[in-house]
Amino acid sequence: MGDFMIRFASRLYLVACVAVPCIVVPCVAGAQAPWRQVYKDSDLTVIFDTASVVLQSPGTWSTVTSWDYARPRITEQKKQYTRLVERAYVRCSPVRLKRVRSTVYAVNNVLVRDEGEVDPRDQAHMVWDRPQPGTPGKNAFESVCGILTRKRTGSAPIPAKATPVKVAPAKAPAKKKPASK
Repeated sequence: MGDFMIRFASRLYLVACVAVPCIVVPCVAGAQAPWRQVYKDSDLTVIFDTASVVLQSPGTWSTVTSWDYARPRITEQKKQYTRLVERAYVRCSPVRLKRVRSTVYAVNNVLVRDEGEVDPRDQAHMVWDRPQPGTPGKNAFESVCGILTRKRTGSAPIPAKATPVKVAPAKAPAKKKPASK
């Protein structure tokens, strides 16, 4: 009986070691957002989160980008940061944007400052900024727009997460009262 239990436990352990990665790895891999590099130079790398794109209205996209600096930058509060994660609304012809959230991080992703989301009522009154020609921002958002609007044969633009539409539940048919005599 003891040998049977040891063999059984060994087989169970072997099956678990072989089968669990097949089950767990696809779940973990599927959970990671597909970030794409849209700009790189000696001081800056910009990546774009294609999984978080939302079509706000025709021609206006909500995007998230991460700006990783080789050398630390300084905030207005005199704190160093090496990463800026930004949510912006983007229009692509010509490139224009509204920055609606900025979060900065120090080395090892330590939060330095989160500005929070600009109130939607204020967003409506914000000016659409045009990135300055020849800057990393212009180059990065040109690449983002290329990804958003790509229309080559056999290649569709990245799918946008649609805002869920609320559907009213169907009413049950009314029951007829029995006819009275």
